Amino acid sequence: MIIGRWLLIETLGHVDTWSLLAVGTAPREWKSFQRAVSTRLQPFIAAAYTGGTVVDQQLPQSRHDWSGQQLRAVPLHGPDGRVHAVRLWVGSAEPPPPVGVAAFSVDARSRRIEALSYDLGANFDTEHNVWIGAESFEIIERFDGALELVATLARSTPGVRWLDTATVRARTDPRTLLLAAHNPDENRYHWLGLAVDVTESVAPQRKSFEAATLDLLRGAQPNLYLAIVDLAQVRLIRWVTEPVPDLRWGRGTDERTVPHPADRGRIVAARDEIRAGAERVTLTGVRLATDNDDWLVADLEASPLPGGTAGASVPEFALVQLDITARPT
Repeated sequence: MIIGRWLLIETLGHVDTWSLLAVGTAPREWKSFQRAVSTRLQPFIAAAYTGGTVVDQQLPQSRHDWSGQQLRAVPLHGPDGRVHAVRLWVGSAEPPPPVGVAAFSVDARSRRIEALSYDLGANFDTEHNVWIGAESFEIIERFDGALELVATLARSTPGVRWLDTATVRARTDPRTLLLAAHNPDENRYHWLGLAVDVTESVAPQRKSFEAATLDLLRGAQPNLYLAIVDLAQVRLIRWVTEPVPDLRWGRGTDERTVPHPADRGRIVAARDEIRAGAERVTLTGVRLATDNDDWLVADLEASPLPGGTAGASVPEFALVQLDITARPT
């Protein structure tokens, strides 16, 4: 029995799938919580989950190592009201502040993420709690599993669990988040998840060499922008550089409507070429909508991007280079 440290037990799916995600700030990655919590104390976790309220209990004297200790089980609700996790403390003194957590839900079809934060503190902007599409990557510093996650959400195979770490930009220094997601419901596109601040145990990663090189390239060519696009839906996944100024995107925009109607057929044809095996496709003079209902003009160059589903028969993503050749006057 782990005593004197906060345990984070995820409750994203059926009770048979509940697991230990973190001990203090140390990730545990779907480990059996039954091995970390005495059988006699596990009903308190279920009570916090079922009742949705904090359980405080002075444990009785016994021959167990938890004899006479104080127990606290704290449910963490997601934005939909469901309990995404239970924090458990067993110890002799008042518990220390727990590790910061955000409980989130994802609509994989609209790519809408909504979160509720718990104890994330001054490091994070806890007032911003809804992201749509590429907005969710705006604070990402390094996330090597990003395309795998996007592909997993796009497939939304029923009952899948996914877990990885990401380095995010915070108000002070970069932080490491452990991300866990599960789609246990009949609606397989509805995902429940947790983001856990494990920075004290897992150091934030520096930008990859490739990302640093792209930063240098962007500095040398100020009209050059890079984005990752989903080839199935031809939707923006994330910006590799900063976004094109004044381009219409985010805030619920369907990126498929951003190209001028007369240019959309060319874009779909270029997508089909990449999925058929082309290593590079170029389009010139593509008109893209701005926030002011005008058009800017860009030359596009797209190449297939590795990543996503292992063994996929066709590319799932493309890296698109946008060279802005004309802006609205």
